[in-house]
Amino acid sequence: MNPNVIKSLWAVALAVGLALGATALIKANKVTTTSVERTPMPVAATHYGRQPTFTRNANYLGVIRAGSDSVMGFEVGGVLTSLTATEGMRVSPGDVLAQLGTDRRQARLDAVAATYERVVAERAQAEARAKRVAQLVEDGSASEQDYDDARYSAQALAAAETTAAAQRQSAQLELEKSTLRAPYEAVVAERLVQTGAVVAPGTPVLRLVTAMGREAHVGVPADVARRLELGKTYSIGLQGEQVSAELRSIRDDLDPATLTVGAVFDLPASTAVAVGESAVLQIAETVDSAGGWLPISALLEAPRGLWDVLTITPDADGKKRAQRESVEILYTRGNQVFVRGTLANEVTVVASGLQRISPGDLVEPIFDNAKLSTKAPAPGS
Repeated sequence: MNPNVIKSLWAVALAVGLALGATALIKANKVTTTSVERTPMPVAATHYGRQPTFTRNANYLGVIRAGSDSVMGFEVGGVLTSLTATEGMRVSPGDVLAQLGTDRRQARLDAVAATYERVVAERAQAEARAKRVAQLVEDGSASEQDYDDARYSAQALAAAETTAAAQRQSAQLELEKSTLRAPYEAVVAERLVQTGAVVAPGTPVLRLVTAMGREAHVGVPADVARRLELGKTYSIGLQGEQVSAELRSIRDDLDPATLTVGAVFDLPASTAVAVGESAVLQIAETVDSAGGWLPISALLEAPRGLWDVLTITPDADGKKRAQRESVEILYTRGNQVFVRGTLANEVTVVASGLQRISPGDLVEPIFDNAKLSTKAPAPGS
């Protein structure tokens, strides 16, 4: 046989021997690491406690209004010659806001004043003449008819004086009404006409709102309105800020457009809020519906508008396994939900980490890590 072939056969035999020896050595030192039984997976857990009712926050939208919001105008007509009030200006009672032309009214006042002075003089003359005639009647120098004529003439002039005084007062009032003054401390919200316009009596010229005293007007359902108490304070939301406002009045009529009853709340004087801003009345209401609170992280989406949760229940061997149950969400507040469904009272529920387990898996509930309360969260939380 060829010596080269013999050498090749020995080399192959040696390699096979080495491989078999290594395999035997590996098997001899091999340690089994796979457990016969799967280890339960630790999961955050919470208890589901059933209760007959729950409290929810009901929000009702309203609007901020001023304590007084008035459209100002002149009681007399004329040409608007001056409009000193500007939008955003703060005014005090008696401040001049606008002015009408007064030339004609001043001339009329001068005329009726002169008429009044003339009638006063004529009345004084008539009364003096009546006294002289009365003396002449006593000594027979004048007749009774002369005395009656003088006396009645003085009475007629007295009536004419009263008429002239009334006319003078009317002319004076018209002149004063030509100046528009602020009736209370307010802010000029809007100018409705411009200088030079001819305005008729009652034409809106300016809109004023009170500088202080804001009110929240909120529409609430009739059944809610019946539960509100006059004089009690309620929470009003204003641009992310919560203030306590006192309920001042509740209207007796139902708004046909919104089917709500108007409630008026007095805001604190220090509240910085603009007229027209939105206000939200927040009321805690008790709902008669049985269920329990769970963390929102315990929910799994299910078909037909329902949700699933995984409960932790022992099997026939006493081992704790995850089991799927269906629930319906009744109310959501923050990171917790109030649900009802097929859950038993005081059952343990997987609180989070649902993506790691499936129904039937062995689990180990860990309550210390969850720190989840089964009680209802405080309103507003």
